Amino acid sequence: MRLGCCISGEDQLATLDGAADYCELPVAKALMESDQAFERLAARLGDGPVPALACNVFLPATLKMVGPEVDERALAGYVTTALQRMQRIGTHMLVVGSGAARTVPDGFDMARAREQFAGFLRGVAEEAAGHGVTVVLEPLRPAETNLLNTVAESGAFLREHDTGPARLLADLYHMREQGESMDALADDLLAHVHVAGVGRGAPAADAGDIEPFLRALCQAGFAGDCSIECNWKDFAAEARGALDHMRSVARAAGWGESR
Repeated sequence: MRLGCCISGEDQLATLDGAADYCELPVAKALMESDQAFERLAARLGDGPVPALACNVFLPATLKMVGPEVDERALAGYVTTALQRMQRIGTHMLVVGSGAARTVPDGFDMARAREQFAGFLRGVAEEAAGHGVTVVLEPLRPAETNLLNTVAESGAFLREHDTGPARLLADLYHMREQGESMDALADDLLAHVHVAGVGRGAPAADAGDIEPFLRALCQAGFAGDCSIECNWKDFAAEARGALDHMRSVARAAGWGESR
């Protein structure tokens, strides 16, 4: 299992050198903030040892996927530019979470919103495939969105709708918040996972559910990557220890060394 780390930008890359197999970058901030910032990031990644194999935080809150204010032209332009940039930096996995952008407004028909979201996922997943990128749907806790909260519900959604090659993500933090069973990890659509420690902090020994989470994935034949996505108190001081802890727990759960 490759272990990566979600980061906010290029200033955190040096900390991961020799510790992480890859980084996971926020599209809306790191890739789409400005042309100049992206060029600097691309140059840094090209010269460095930590590849950006995955991206998350796909859409800003103002670019809606569902509801009466969807701007199809703006979405299409954003998606095309983002995917081109992902291909350029070698990204292979795109996480579609973006809770605010997919939250269904009060009074808007939920069935209509689900169709809108399915159509958006299908379009992005099909376009992404042409750039060598797999799109995964991230279930988010109800505090972050009212559309697709659990792994089980999201897997059923992907099967019930025409979402093209879109796959599924499981985030231990969101599963923990909702008391979701580890049985949901047996879904064969699962292609990527996120982990965090207690209170969404850095993974550490007090998070006793990380080992069962990784063991369930191993037993299910999961073949994807695992990214730490948490709220750091001090990234430079915590990140390497968190990654070391994850490797130790992964071995205890039945995983071999990083690929």
